[in-house]
Amino acid sequence: MRLVLLPLLLLLATPAAAEPVRFAAFGDMPYCNRDPEACRGEVARVEALTGAINAARPDFSVFLGDTKAGGEACSDAIILDRTARWFARIRGPLVYTPGDNEWTDCWQPRAGGFDPVERLRLLRARFFSAPVSLGAAPMRLQRQSDLDPQHRLYVENARWERGGVTFLTLHVPGSDNNRPRDGAPGTPPGAAQEYPARNAANLAWLREGFAVATAAGSRAVVVAMQADLYYRDRCGRGTVAGHVDTRDALAAAARDFGKPVLLLHGDSHFWLRDHPAPGVPNLTRVMVPGDGDTRAVVVTLEPEAAEPYRFELIGPADRIALPGCG
Repeated sequence: MRLVLLPLLLLLATPAAAEPVRFAAFGDMPYCNRDPEACRGEVARVEALTGAINAARPDFSVFLGDTKAGGEACSDAIILDRTARWFARIRGPLVYTPGDNEWTDCWQPRAGGFDPVERLRLLRARFFSAPVSLGAAPMRLQRQSDLDPQHRLYVENARWERGGVTFLTLHVPGSDNNRPRDGAPGTPPGAAQEYPARNAANLAWLREGFAVATAAGSRAVVVAMQADLYYRDRCGRGTVAGHVDTRDALAAAARDFGKPVLLLHGDSHFWLRDHPAPGVPNLTRVMVPGDGDTRAVVVTLEPEAAEPYRFELIGPADRIALPGCG
């Protein structure tokens, strides 16, 4: 009898394999730079993508900023109301981190000449008013504003855990992270005060996120933002001074963590996967499509596997963007 029971007892004593975490990431859409009829078509494409995401049934989804094109007006109707309508079509939890087109670039005449800081204030009030995600089935989030008295303003910086993996968003948009350009033409209004304060908050939130992950024994860390931190490395041009601090801090944190770290971002509008930081092989970067390429990336994450990530692109596939430096 003992010989019969021994294999069963050994089986029960063996730790169960950790379940994979499965989520969707997308951004930079809808981009409506043309006539109203074409714009309706772009919004319809995004709505079709939300249907594909719902059909895939991820644990949650992350939208990586840019809810509109740079040439569209930063009106309440576009950056607030239109966005809220299609965000609500996502049946599961949806986490949002802002991009440059919905606030930092709004001072430009083509975007309506708005005050960027005022637009950001509206985004925070509309989409980040409570410590929960968006989507039809919100999930609880930890926010920097609730945990760090020195950075109460940054309600958009969030952290959550799923399946032993730590996730965090950093509010790092394109357009050089709204960094002032030393008095040169093209400096966004209010940037001299806004950028350094938010940059310091982001760096503090990144450090805390990895500290929490290390203390908890997290299997992996996923960091989500809008900006393409490595644009100049790929294209040999572009102003990236506002992103250097984030790049350096992320590489150092990933190196020290030692387990899989995944960076998710948009901004450059095509599918890309690589290892962007020399000497940090555990840091993987994924850039999601965008603009006319209206697809999402479904990520299956199994940190202990020989290949921790599986990627599937879903949604309308009739406008696949090729890598470039546009």
